[in-house]
Amino acid sequence: MPRWLRFALAGVAALFVVLAVGIAVLGYTIDARRVAALAADQLKAATGRELKIAGPLDVSFFPRLAIIAEDVSFANAPWGSRPELVKAKRVAGSIALLPLLGGRIHVDRIVLVEPDVLLETSAKGVGNWVFGEPSAPAPPGEAAGESTLDVAELVLERGLLAFRDGASQRAEQLVVERLRFKERPPGDRLDVDLRAAFREQPFTAKGTMGRIVRALEKDAAWPVRLALATDGARAELDGTVDWSAAVPALNAALKAEVKETAGLGRLAGAAIDAPTPIAVSAQLASRKGEQVADPLRITLGTHAIAGRVAVATGGPRPAVTARLTAKEIDLTPLAASPTAPPAKRKRVFSDAPFPLEPLRAFDADAEIAIDRLVLPNKLPLEAVRMRAALKDGRLDVQPLAATLGGGPLIGRVRLDASRPAAESLAVSLDGKAISLEKVAAALGYGGAVSGGPTDLALELAGPAESLHRFVGWGNGELRISTGEFRTAGAALDAGGGALTSIMDKANPFRRQDPYTDVKCAVVRLPVREGVATSQRTIAYETTKVNMVVAGRINLRTEALDLAVRPTVKEGIGLGAGSLAELVRVTGTLAEPAIGIDTLGSARAALSVGGAVLTSGLSLLGEALLAKAAADQHPCRTALAGEAPSKAAAGEPAAPAAKKEDEGPLGGLRRLFK
Repeated sequence: MPRWLRFALAGVAALFVVLAVGIAVLGYTIDARRVAALAADQLKAATGRELKIAGPLDVSFFPRLAIIAEDVSFANAPWGSRPELVKAKRVAGSIALLPLLGGRIHVDRIVLVEPDVLLETSAKGVGNWVFGEPSAPAPPGEAAGESTLDVAELVLERGLLAFRDGASQRAEQLVVERLRFKERPPGDRLDVDLRAAFREQPFTAKGTMGRIVRALEKDAAWPVRLALATDGARAELDGTVDWSAAVPALNAALKAEVKETAGLGRLAGAAIDAPTPIAVSAQLASRKGEQVADPLRITLGTHAIAGRVAVATGGPRPAVTARLTAKEIDLTPLAASPTAPPAKRKRVFSDAPFPLEPLRAFDADAEIAIDRLVLPNKLPLEAVRMRAALKDGRLDVQPLAATLGGGPLIGRVRLDASRPAAESLAVSLDGKAISLEKVAAALGYGGAVSGGPTDLALELAGPAESLHRFVGWGNGELRISTGEFRTAGAALDAGGGALTSIMDKANPFRRQDPYTDVKCAVVRLPVREGVATSQRTIAYETTKVNMVVAGRINLRTEALDLAVRPTVKEGIGLGAGSLAELVRVTGTLAEPAIGIDTLGSARAALSVGGAVLTSGLSLLGEALLAKAAADQHPCRTALAGEAPSKAAAGEPAAPAAKKEDEGPLGGLRRLFK
């Protein structure tokens, strides 16, 4: 039982006991006010705090000792934010007289009307429920009369329990509409009925629990059977509580069901973005300082996760271990509703801060195995295996493995949240022989793509405050390389409006041909301080048209400045005049703008690539443009270069630029070489 609750009950009981003894001895000759003052003096001597009864005080002693006191208050700590720790409009109660002769306090009934309790800590973390200097604990069974107090019925009406953290100034409050504990025959349990609200979200708790005296005596098998409910969610708990443990431990069956998450989100103080309905069942047990849920089963819609979760509380911080498995998990309900128009966003990468503070509050070791995981965008992953280790605020997810489109996908995530305001995140991902055909079929475009073996690699490291900070100040590289595939007609429309517009302007055959034979496609984007640069490192080859992309994407501002240079292959019966000289991509990632440049303006437009290296000092000459267009293997050119892992490992850099590659035009020569 918490110390503040013991002192609160002891304070109320002390008032009743002193009054009971005084009245029993002196009868009607006693002055109730003098006895109340004596009780207050005794309580102040024990706690250093003053008890006041500012309103009327009525006392009767037959057939039971009954007390009604109005405008009652108990003083706060000297450093507290207000004078009172507890204040109440009315306190009423009755005590059985005969048990007093045996040194036992049996409170028949206590009624608290409009109690207002403030629990708070100082800037140094000292609670206002701590009275004086801590003393040595009493031997078991001899703790300051803990076993002498019993309450048969407690009623609380229109109460308020608030907590304030003196260091962070964070404050929370529980508003109680009504709380009632009542002893039920044969007297070993209490009926419980609670109607309250936390963070303005109403909830209820009904059921039974053991008598208060058994909890104060540190009962190792204190019975509890409760049903808790709030909007869209309910839970049932049936078992016992071990009060003798250092941290009270549960040995009980738990069942919970969530149909809507809004109510739980308000109670938790954060939105809960999870597919519903959710059902949880677990057998809770306490074993050697651990609280264990085994077996644990979580059902998401028609899918289930099963396993074991344990929380150890003996170390400097809680330590969580989890071993979970699932046949299939479908996260598509997390995607926006197809009937609702998508919200227009100015940014692709959110500024919302990552919730990193909880990572510093506990350690963890978790293993998860999912046979099939469907992401919110309907992309399916097979044979998902993940192990996450969290220690002292440092999270390492390794291995992170899955199968995508028949090919292996291996990754690692390292998040260092140990130092506030200096968090860092590093992500690596490597995929081999991923079939575009299988991916397209899984996304609902079966028959639109055939072939397309794809390799991908991602290395990115940056600050971990938010997704925007991570990519906008990140360093690394993205590589995607796709082999031969055939796409039917306008199947690439699935890439979105911007990609569709680019393809329409750069490839005049796309709409008129029944299919497009793609020989290869390559994306290689180095990222330095949030700027992704293409120096002819994005390329696309079909049997009729080649395309090369140069320019940059500023991930910090999300600004686009790209040039797409299409080239018609010889022998297909179409002159160069029928093809756009240059497709310009400007605007932002959220709102790209696509346009066509003629040969006359292409000189200025293609300076975009040079500007990346020469701060905009160079222009593209016609001879250089012709040389770029003459590249018969742009995919091979795009793939040329040093992998990010080599640079990260400190291997030798590429040879220095040749003399003809220096000067104001050097960047462009390297760009289209």
